Amino acid sequence: MGTWSTESFGNDDALDWFGELQEAPSALPFIEETLTSGSTESVIAAGAVLAVLSGKDGADVHPDVIAWCAGKAAPPASLKQAAIDAIQAVIDDPEADGHDTWAELGEDDEDYLAWLANLKSIQARLR
Repeated sequence: MGTWSTESFGNDDALDWFGELQEAPSALPFIEETLTSGSTESVIAAGAVLAVLSGKDGADVHPDVIAWCAGKAAPPASLKQAAIDAIQAVIDDPEADGHDTWAELGEDDEDYLAWLANLKSIQARLR
């Protein structure tokens, strides 16, 4: 996996996932499946997409994502809660694939703290 920033779409996996989302026959079921069985990076990207679909984009969101979300229906509260929970599971498990990339930097590392802050920001935008 190529990772170049702490933002939601700052890695190859998240951008690949977004490409798959764009081709999915139905976005919300695809996102729901991602939240239960996707990689750490795709779970985070899915949460960011749901936040944008809810009208709450952030600095972590790729401009193409914002453009793709324009005019689409807001997700149901249950799906937003599923994303909050899935992101919390990532936060709570420093051994999870993807989280371990940042955790090995050390809990006081600036990039690790920025990555965690991004996850918490997505959760807040989903509430």
